[in-house]
Amino acid sequence: MIDILWDEAHLWGYLARHAVEAAGLPCRLLRGSDIAQGGLSGKVLLVPGGSGRGKARALGEAGLRAVRRHVERGARYLGFCGGAGLALSGGLGLCPWGRASMADRWQHRVSGWVECAVTEHPLAPSGMRKALLPVWWPGRFQEGEGEVEVLARCCAPGPDLYVDDMALSLLSPDVLEEWRAVYGVNLRPTLLDHQPCVLTGVRGKGAWLISYSHLETPCAGPDEGGGEDGTGDPPDASRWFLHILEQWTGESLTGARIPPWQPDDGPVRWDDSDLLKARAELAGLTGLAVALGLLFRRTSWLMGWKSGVPGAQINNLRVALGVALSLEPTDVRLALWRELRAEFRPGFARFCQAARSWLLARRLADTLDNSLPGILPKALLVDQKNMLFGSPMSGGGLCGRLLDMLESLVLQPPRA
Repeated sequence: MIDILWDEAHLWGYLARHAVEAAGLPCRLLRGSDIAQGGLSGKVLLVPGGSGRGKARALGEAGLRAVRRHVERGARYLGFCGGAGLALSGGLGLCPWGRASMADRWQHRVSGWVECAVTEHPLAPSGMRKALLPVWWPGRFQEGEGEVEVLARCCAPGPDLYVDDMALSLLSPDVLEEWRAVYGVNLRPTLLDHQPCVLTGVRGKGAWLISYSHLETPCAGPDEGGGEDGTGDPPDASRWFLHILEQWTGESLTGARIPPWQPDDGPVRWDDSDLLKARAELAGLTGLAVALGLLFRRTSWLMGWKSGVPGAQINNLRVALGVALSLEPTDVRLALWRELRAEFRPGFARFCQAARSWLLARRLADTLDNSLPGILPKALLVDQKNMLFGSPMSGGGLCGRLLDMLESLVLQPPRA
């Protein structure tokens, strides 16, 4: 059994769930409160991306102690991005290293693929010395003392590597140097300077592996250069993820792979008119944002966004709707949905109307910024965005409330 900590995960929780289920392994979605009350029992605790601080708050002191105790007794901790940050010295303390500060916030706004050098180790696939690994807005490890093994270090940009909303492939080293000299802007990600990316170590009878690369990232789909079934996509990340699970669960995963994930096109098992209408309305809203140049497609499961646009929250809501429609409408879920529907239906209509207005106003502000600066006060746009979407890291607002309702359906056990 794989336990997955759900709090503050959103898109990354769904991604982890997809990867584990693709491996054919059973998993449970747990909240921090479940863990604090003794809910851990699996061989592996998988902690997806998202806010590490938010996960620590959700666990509370009791939950943090429960995780440490579970690992010390022989369990394995696998953390990606925010889940990696949670394991560091300022959180669980499984890893004695800390998180490096980022005075230049550009350095956090990196997403896409990075070439990495891989160390020979039982927890790394045999023969993998170099790997193309995905990073989605990662932190950085602060190297320090303690028994820590570095399994991978970043060394060069890969394809589809972005800094904020700019593709690094369009910017030559000469241009980057000119920008640094003339404007004082260093757009080249320092994570490429041999920074550690994947770490491992032991704690009591157990072990941990943490990564600022999302090894659970699925293969590309046919319209993303992955062939009809994704077999053409470099499989380094999913190979590594499946290898770790095989080593830590003792299950044979030969032939397993993490297939492309298309949450918008999955089978509809829950034919609910309100959920279907909400997905159609959100698709229209997303299409408008793309037409306005505020969103752009990265993968079948991820939209990129222009700086300052709440793309992460829109991605979260989009994925949650797709997954909700794919759920089995059990009696437990139907009963819960009857309670939520009266709030969800008008709330989603208000959200779409207000979000459409905000996207159009944001685009107008961009247009007028040079000729009539300040005619649309930025502070007002920020206040409206916060009301709708909450903060960039932890979400919230009306979008967050809608997301909570949808995720409560996913968190219900399949059977009563």
